[in-house]
Amino acid sequence: MSDPTPLLAHARQALRHSPVEIESAANPRLRHLRELLESGRERRRSGQTVLEGWHLLESWLAGGQPVLQLVLPRRTFQQLGQGGEPSSPASRREHGRSPSANPWQRVSPQRQPGAPIPSGNVASMNGNPEMVAQAAQASWLVLDDWLFDQLDIMPSPSPLLAVVETPRPALPASAPDHDLVILDRIQDPGNVGTILRTAAAAGIRTVLTTAGTAACWAPKVLRAGMGGHFVLEIHENIPLEQLKAQVGALPLAGTVLQDGQSLYASDLRQPLAWVFGNEGEGIDPELQARLGCRLTIPQDPGVESLNVAASAAVCLFEQRRQRLASAS
Repeated sequence: MSDPTPLLAHARQALRHSPVEIESAANPRLRHLRELLESGRERRRSGQTVLEGWHLLESWLAGGQPVLQLVLPRRTFQQLGQGGEPSSPASRREHGRSPSANPWQRVSPQRQPGAPIPSGNVASMNGNPEMVAQAAQASWLVLDDWLFDQLDIMPSPSPLLAVVETPRPALPASAPDHDLVILDRIQDPGNVGTILRTAAAAGIRTVLTTAGTAACWAPKVLRAGMGGHFVLEIHENIPLEQLKAQVGALPLAGTVLQDGQSLYASDLRQPLAWVFGNEGEGIDPELQARLGCRLTIPQDPGVESLNVAASAAVCLFEQRRQRLASAS
């Protein structure tokens, strides 16, 4: 992981607005941030979510996606202005009231991608002037250290938060001719995030989820996904009838405990729609009845089954192994 300090320091120089400093736990901006971190209802209502830490933010920026709000503890913000760097515009402090009806409204006009950065040695930014511009276009929120430390987030070597719009891609008009992954009522956020990360690493690009699956863009799922989300097209809460249309002629493949063919004896080189089911109940009976590839992962008979995320990793990378072996 790269060091975020130089890029953010240059983004701070490029700001054309005053960062907002929050000193009160009652501030509406801070309350909204907490709700985004803790409430699925608020994330759905606002269409926004929160990225935690520099790794996720860097991956997001690398994809050219805009950032609505960058949230830093005061200690980090002060660090960005040290070392003789030109100072950014003076910040303005907010206590319990916010002057903006929309807590994440931009406070300066947005510059278009490719527009010049007003200050800072962008040429030295590891070839990332666009990332500097994106970070500078966000509105910046600086929290007193104690306020930032009270947020329900994971410890990180580069603690910061970014508020972004939740991606909601439109469903394709026709069924694909490439692999899909279907998450069927997988409830644990860690499992969902791990499968998304695994799918991205295995070369999958499209993921569909059924109702009852943990929200893919929730902060806990994003943590486990480690940036895998940003190379996937994720469609959530797809009804079974609509799911059939999205799968089209692709064979459905899934693991079963009995009457399945060994994963390692099956030809997995063709495009497949992989189905991974609920931790306790497995694949929905209606989907299981439509499985064209009923697979069993050989394992020690003393263990009943694998964790669903581990099962997904074994299946997807066995398919990848077969294709690479066939191509060599």
